[in-house]
Formats: sequence, structure tokens, C-alpha cells
Amino acid sequence: MRRAVLVCNGSIDTKHLYVHIGNGDFLIAVDGGANKLIKTNFVPSLLIGDMDSISSAAQKKYRKVKQLKFSPDGNLVDLELALNYCIEKNLRDILVLGAVGSRVDMTLANILCLAKLPGNTNCRIMHENQEIFLLPKKFIFVSVPGEKVSFIPLGGDVKGLTLRGFKFELKDYTLPFGTGIGISNELRSKRAGVSFTHGKLLCVHMHKWF
Repeated sequence: MRRAVLVCNGSIDTKHLYVHIGNGDFLIAVDGGANKLIKTNFVPSLLIGDMDSISSAAQKKYRKVKQLKFSPDGNLVDLELALNYCIEKNLRDILVLGAVGSRVDMTLANILCLAKLPGNTNCRIMHENQEIFLLPKKFIFVSVPGEKVSFIPLGGDVKGLTLRGFKFELKDYTLPFGTGIGISNELRSKRAGVSFTHGKLLCVHMHKWF
């Protein structure tokens, strides 16, 4: 399955673009995300958004790239428009870069976009060494012991939560919505398991990559 890489206009180091974008990826510049790409050799396959933050330099450089322009008075943030496009085109393996930035409202809106994606979508937001994604009901971490992992319920309590291979393990626990109980757990083995029965659970995995 071809992967879609979405580049937004948030905080991202140019070197991370080279780390995460591969030759076979379907590259989408989400509005001002095109501004991040003009410093690189990458050429997006699509520009999408209301185009209120794309620079004239990026517009000029990518003038031959297909554009999907939406009204700036619309009800959806640019990332949501891009994700909807991916789902329509059956691009279900999605990496999002630059979704986290200085505006708290936009950062929260971008992260919450994950909550409405179809269940067969593998969508991850990368911010520096932090990987943000919605967990399926059963998941195995294959990673480095000592890495931090936070679990955050979305829209209500997460029930039947079991954690194995972590510093703080749980069994059939109800993780309440609106508390910080799930923050800053720690992987204690190379393979760690998570399972739950009800709810939506956001994960922030802090890797030791950088």
C-alpha cells in the first residue's frame, strides 16, 4: 500500500523531512506546508487547503503542481481536508509532519482529526521524536526500553485497559477522561502490550531517535 505523507505549516526541522519522506511516498503539501518543502528537493504531488498561508515563493515554485483550493470560510482545518482526500483515494497509511506548532488551537484541532478517521486507517503525527497516534484495541510496542509513552483518553473513559511491559502496569483498568493518570509511562521491555475494550485512546510515544 502506498503511503501518503502530509506536510503541514507547523514546527518542523528540514532534516526531519529528509528522515521521514521516501521516494515512493505520495507527498501532499497542506497549505503553508509547501513553505517547508521549498527548502528541499521534494516536489509534492498535491497542494491542498484554503491557501491562506502558502508563500508566493512556494506558489511560484509549485505552480505546475495540482491544487485543491477550498474557501477560507469553510468549517474544516486544512489537515482535515487533506485527510479526507486521503480516505477518498484509499490512502490509508498516512504520516503527518508539521501538525504541531506555536498555535495551541491548531495543534489540538490537528491531533483531534485522528479521532474521526476510519478504523482501518494507520495515521501517525510525527513531531521531532514524538509519535502521536490513535491506538487500536490491541497493540504491541516493539521499541527501546526506557522510552516514554503517554496514554490519553479521547471523548470519554477508556475501559478494560491492560498494560504489560511498562513501568506502571495495569489490568482491566478504567482510565478516566480528563485526567493525567496515563502521562509519562515507560517501556520496560522490547515488546510491550496494550489492550482495552471500550473508548478511544491516544498515544504519544517519545522515541530515542534524535
